[in-house]
Amino acid sequence: MKIANYQVSIGLTGLWLLCLAGLIAAHFGIVAPRGRAVAASRAELDAAAEWFTSLKNSKSEREQARLVAEREEMESRFAAYVFSPEQLNQLDFELRALSEKNHLTDFSARHVRSATKIGAAELKKIAQREMVLSFNCAFADFLRFINELERHYPLVMIDAFTPIAPVEKGGILSCTLECSLLYESKSN
Repeated sequence: MKIANYQVSIGLTGLWLLCLAGLIAAHFGIVAPRGRAVAASRAELDAAAEWFTSLKNSKSEREQARLVAEREEMESRFAAYVFSPEQLNQLDFELRALSEKNHLTDFSARHVRSATKIGAAELKKIAQREMVLSFNCAFADFLRFINELERHYPLVMIDAFTPIAPVEKGGILSCTLECSLLYESKSN
């Protein structure tokens, strides 16, 4: 009798495990994909509702004023970093004026290259220009020039600088600055 009860309990356990495996397979085969589809549909519906609400609210004068203010703020932030074509034309004159103001001698600024790609990213509305500035000056004048260049808007980024120390104490420092800047390209 014990063997019969043992075989019945093994049979029931096997049947129970077979049903459990069927339930697990049904869950991962049918229920889980449907749950993900429902969640994706819900996310699309939420995005569409948010878009509709945004469009509905955009008619109000308050929202129009907020959008105009946001656009103006973004344009001013853009202008702080990117030279317009007019500013780019005036850059040589501004650099020359900064050099004279800070008592730099033998000042020269030359354009090295322009890039419309940074790494794999293609730049569509802006481009990068690299320049080399060379000059001679006293150390204090060098520091003042760097300070003024850093506060210049739109931004001129100093990539590297090479000061060559004078032979005699208190002599003139010879410097080379490698700079880069962003400007609006004409292809927009």
